[in-house]
Amino acid sequence: MPLFSQIQAEREVTRATVAESLVYAAQGVAVTLLIFAAYSWTGSSGALWAAVSAVLVLQPGFRRSLAASAIRVIANLLGAGIGIVAGLEFADRAVSVSVALVAIILICEFAKLDAGVRSACASVLIVSMGTGTLYERGVERASAVAIGCGAALALQVATHPVVRYFRRGAVPTRARDGSGAE
Repeated sequence: MPLFSQIQAEREVTRATVAESLVYAAQGVAVTLLIFAAYSWTGSSGALWAAVSAVLVLQPGFRRSLAASAIRVIANLLGAGIGIVAGLEFADRAVSVSVALVAIILICEFAKLDAGVRSACASVLIVSMGTGTLYERGVERASAVAIGCGAALALQVATHPVVRYFRRGAVPTRARDGSGAE
């Protein structure tokens, strides 16, 4: 399958990569269930967007997750804000969305937020096309992203010892000859 081989990562599948994938899967399921339970308990809406944000920012390392969370929160706040401003300025949704998309793409360009431009554009569309008032949609989106990213980071901090255990088990720390050299 030529197309499939073009999109595959150039790496081996090993016990270590499978273990890391299982940890990632467990984290994704756990954070999603926790978010759904918390939103259900509070009777709030937006659980799906919070779960999407959490799963999108989970990375194989806390630092990478922190960076992904920061860019996602910033991009979504910008996108929601621009979507609200454009929605208040232009009554026609097609015009509002078009203006907001151009504005957010240019803002991301000048701010050099390349990693956040897609998320910012999605936020513009979600805020612009949802139900309820424009303000409610913006606040729901922004808070869901912040909650989802925060939940993902908290989960990664809590599961860090487990991740380290798997990584240690997958990476030999002593030479096979018993010399203790690495």
